[in-house]
Amino acid sequence: MSSIFSHLHQSLRRPDHWLYGSWLDTVVRYRRMRLGIAWLLIPTAVYIWGIGGFLASMQTGMDKARYFAHVGIGFAVFRFMATVMVDASNVFQGYQSYILDGQLRLTDYLLRNLARSFHYLLISMPVVAVVVVSSPDFTPAGLPLSLAGVAVLLLNMFLLSTLLAFVGAKYPDLHEVMGSVMMAAFLVTPVVWYGQAQSGTPQGALIEANPFHHLLHLIRAPVLGEAIATSTYVYLGAMTAFGFVAVTLVYPRMARRVPAWL
Repeated sequence: MSSIFSHLHQSLRRPDHWLYGSWLDTVVRYRRMRLGIAWLLIPTAVYIWGIGGFLASMQTGMDKARYFAHVGIGFAVFRFMATVMVDASNVFQGYQSYILDGQLRLTDYLLRNLARSFHYLLISMPVVAVVVVSSPDFTPAGLPLSLAGVAVLLLNMFLLSTLLAFVGAKYPDLHEVMGSVMMAAFLVTPVVWYGQAQSGTPQGALIEANPFHHLLHLIRAPVLGEAIATSTYVYLGAMTAFGFVAVTLVYPRMARRVPAWL
């Protein structure tokens, strides 16, 4: 069985299936609606000014401009991670007919899942940009580091979704489990609250063990003028290395079994 590098190389050379196909998935879903894909802007706007505004009003002295930027980036990035993780748990089932027909370049389907969620993230960016630029903490010099964080996020989401896809192919119940897991992860990830306030507490230790916190922090902190702790770099370096090794070992062994599991 070919390694993941061989399949990934072929998929990247022929992006017509996963890149164009993922965009069609997005467009077709909203084509009959009056606002079209503009509907993808609405959840982000509602979360920032609706839920974010409600929570800010409950905290005396809260600087809403700062808080909206914090929530905007947090919600957009976390929604991307949650969508990738949940959809990855049954991604192979969604392309069962193609896989059973002998198409075993599974990286096409993994990349399609990742690209589809990334389109949602990109489309929500105009709303997020409004609140970020309006924040007094906005630091334009942090944009390059934040974009590097997006690259780290994409790599880790691909690695994690690959492992989840194989487990989900064998155990379909994983899809339901992941929905609950990501709901719980939202509560322990500083999306609508500040992680610094929990430093030195048991809750703070839980945050430090949360991979979604570190991935989000790497993207949000630079553009909001926050320092990135050394522990975040160490954590993400170790997580990326582990995911890389795990996928390298798992892919050639499990890819050939996927048709039988489906």
